[in-house]
Amino acid sequence: MDVIEIKSPKDEKAIEQFHQVAARVYEDDAVWVPGSERMFTQRFQGSQGPTRMTPVVALENDLPLARAVAIYAPGATDQDGQPQGWIGFFECLKGRPHAAGRVLERCEKILQQAGARSVLIPKADNQLVGLLIEGFDLPHTVFTHHNPPHYVGLLKDCGYEIKTTMYTLRFTRESAAEQVHVELPGFSTREFDRDQLEQEIVVFHKLQRAIFGGRTGYVARTLDQDRAMVQSLLTFMQDDLVIIAEDSAGQPVGLLVCLPDAYQAWRGQAIDRVRIVSIGAIPSLGHKGIGALMGVHLMRNLLRRKEYASVEGSWILGSNVSPRNLARRFNAEPGREFALLEKEL
Repeated sequence: MDVIEIKSPKDEKAIEQFHQVAARVYEDDAVWVPGSERMFTQRFQGSQGPTRMTPVVALENDLPLARAVAIYAPGATDQDGQPQGWIGFFECLKGRPHAAGRVLERCEKILQQAGARSVLIPKADNQLVGLLIEGFDLPHTVFTHHNPPHYVGLLKDCGYEIKTTMYTLRFTRESAAEQVHVELPGFSTREFDRDQLEQEIVVFHKLQRAIFGGRTGYVARTLDQDRAMVQSLLTFMQDDLVIIAEDSAGQPVGLLVCLPDAYQAWRGQAIDRVRIVSIGAIPSLGHKGIGALMGVHLMRNLLRRKEYASVEGSWILGSNVSPRNLARRFNAEPGREFALLEKEL
């Protein structure tokens, strides 16, 4: 068995072999969205900055059997403050555990040489994280993974242990039939304004850092990186689904980002669902009800748009009580469950 490292996005043959693994794994899977492979393509083509991505493919008689990407982002640390690497885009044909072990072993070696003391899998960046462990029949939505049920056992056999569990919640038009009314004196909400794009990018950048910057494993992006991210979303983002909370002085204090499910469009389907990809308030206001205030604004806008039938809300940590309480106010239903696995090097 050969294990190859892909050095450049211009290596067309190797990139094709990388994609062939997923195509074979999911050839009979009606849930997986082939267009989700664009997530790898976009990230690898744009990985010329400090974050290093090394795709790896295991081949037997020139037939691709397994793949993974070693990702080293300077500044990523574990709970002990030690450098941590990530492995993303892992796929392996069923019945080929040896191939899985070989690509993971190669990725671990690459990350260890870069200085990592531990590894999280699967994680590509702050948004694209988590191995699906429950809800395999539910839709594969934008910026999420979909994988076969046996992957969790495969990774555990390679020395990985579940570190964190996350889940999603589903909101439907029927469950939201009764309007929830929330008022929070001293705070208001507004919608994203692309006519003031540069100003809104700065707001996005500052709020993301303030809300998530203190969390273990979060790697803060530069203003230029956030600018590129927001601009990449503009083609399918809808301004009235991105909600910003402000205090009485007009200072931004909370952000909710909800996106139409572009994966449906990539399958040639009409988009009838959306996903909340990020919601939070600055730490000093974490329990003041800012999330509920933004959620009501979003729900009002979604109910007005008749084309949308459901919302998926994520990521919610299994240990985080506040989002569960908030979800009950909106009659949420259980969704998919994901896990992040960790291994010491």
